[in-house]
Amino acid sequence: TEGGTGSLVCPARLSLWLEHAMQSPVQCRMTWLAAYLGLWLVLQLPTLGAGTRVVYKVQEEQPPNTLIGSLAADYGFPDVGHLYKLEVGAPYLRVDGKTGDIYTTETSIDRESLRECQSQLPGELCFLEFEVSITDLMMNSSPRLLEGQIEVLDINDNTPNFASPVITLAIPENTNIGALFPIPLAMDRDAGTNGVASYELLAGPEAQELFGLQVAEDQDEKQPQLIVMGNLDREQWDSYDLTIKVQDGGSPPRASSALLRITILDMNDNTPKFEKALYEAELSENSPMGHSVLQLPHRRVTFSAANQAQDLQDPSQHSYYDSGLEESETPSSKSSSGPRIGPLALPEDHYERTTPDGSIGEIEHPENEEPLGKSKALKLLL
Repeated sequence: TEGGTGSLVCPARLSLWLEHAMQSPVQCRMTWLAAYLGLWLVLQLPTLGAGTRVVYKVQEEQPPNTLIGSLAADYGFPDVGHLYKLEVGAPYLRVDGKTGDIYTTETSIDRESLRECQSQLPGELCFLEFEVSITDLMMNSSPRLLEGQIEVLDINDNTPNFASPVITLAIPENTNIGALFPIPLAMDRDAGTNGVASYELLAGPEAQELFGLQVAEDQDEKQPQLIVMGNLDREQWDSYDLTIKVQDGGSPPRASSALLRITILDMNDNTPKFEKALYEAELSENSPMGHSVLQLPHRRVTFSAANQAQDLQDPSQHSYYDSGLEESETPSSKSSSGPRIGPLALPEDHYERTTPDGSIGEIEHPENEEPLGKSKALKLLL
């Protein structure tokens, strides 16, 4: 003030264009306000840049030039006389140099492809980090760096899928009712409610009462399991083709399916049977060696005399011919090294015999399984 009157004297140095001249009181007050405002901005800009962390949200897969946010409008940064420059965030973001508006670019923001989000656990938030430098062009000061992040919101842009279009499960035919068999999981690149939500089993009439679906939930994971609900018999049905369907929780939901092929494994649960209780055959005492005596249709087994000179009461001189074919098989459907020929006194793991009346019985003896067998009489009339 001048002379203690309280009138405001404007400093000459604040007004270069007045050339040290005195201003009117109104003009002087305006000059002081402008000076104070400029000083406040200079003091506040580093504080805002260092203490304020900008956070925005945007859905993934937005089209180019979608406005994410405005640094000037949203956080009070100056919108004139400053230069904004994107330092970190390309190629997904661009910044308007004058206003500080942040936009998407031609490079789409795909949440599932962002490096920052690929190793995250289900349910964790996904952020895209960015940095913007702000330079005051009027004060010619050094740039201030502003750090921020954009939360990328998931949309339902991926369909859940199984690793293979055909899933095969092998189940023994003697499996107990209620047994569970895990089905490979379907994978969905989306997270949260847009991830895998449900499984469904579709079966034909021959399998509806034999198989069901149970889904076990462990935290955020759903494990589909096939449950056996009926008795399986490979001799009646050796395989079943079902459909397993998976659906996510998006709106609208996405779904896919795979073929679930169930193969029934054979077990030794059937006893070999003869068609007759007694087999009779006639044999001349002068029959040549190798002469066919009797053929059993179930195994196509032919019994013959092994040595014409010996008494046929000697069981060691009876022989058999086994083609190795089951009744339902053809020569092309079974791999075999050829017919087997040997005496009726066979190893215990193939046949049993009763002497001296020539009664014999055939048993099958697979490895590591209990044999199932039947004995029938063979009567030879000489």
